[in-house]
Amino acid sequence: MLEFLSYIWRGITSAMALDPRVAQVVEQYPESGRVVLAIAILGGVGLLIGQSVILFVNRVRPARFALSLLLNGIVFTISLAFWALAIWLVGRLVFPTDPPFTLVLRLVGLSAAPYVFGFLVLIPYLGEFVHRVLGIWSTVIAAGATAFSFRVGWWPAFLVVGAAWVVIWALTSTIGRPVLAARNRAWRTVTGTSMDATVSDILTEFAAPSSDGNRNEGGSR
Repeated sequence: MLEFLSYIWRGITSAMALDPRVAQVVEQYPESGRVVLAIAILGGVGLLIGQSVILFVNRVRPARFALSLLLNGIVFTISLAFWALAIWLVGRLVFPTDPPFTLVLRLVGLSAAPYVFGFLVLIPYLGEFVHRVLGIWSTVIAAGATAFSFRVGWWPAFLVVGAAWVVIWALTSTIGRPVLAARNRAWRTVTGTSMDATVSDILTEFAAPSSDGNRNEGGSR
């Protein structure tokens, strides 16, 4: 178990450092897919922890909170798999090489590594900036995975990653709506909330105790 955890940590740090050796290991050892899967799930968990304030506002119970972490990890992993599929299909159309999909899937899965630190989004005043940095970092890793898989340069890889994102966005906005609806239903079932709290809702929630206190003081006067 400790050895497996060490593999996960090395995979996360190597991917974030853009170390080309991690791609070579993933290519040579198909069983590395278990490590990549764990990284992807942890990335989804880290993202949700960064958004956990919304769950607390909605008073999600501890048991449901734990289940929501697991659900978000699974949903995030599935999303990465679809992104990898789009990259693989677009890459096959653009480049002469034809890598196996399983290789592209494992390598693109490494792009979840930055989101393991998604809890840093909770840093006051810097949360939005941190979220953007993690997103850019993840995209760079995906581009590196594409460049390695198809044996191309960085710029062509970035173009394919961008095109794949557009494909996913277009499908999600059209025929993918039933899938999104099913995901949202599963989320509501597990967490009991639709995660639709706004910033004003959050501020109101945290301001409520002090506001009540002020009203009581006013009444005593």
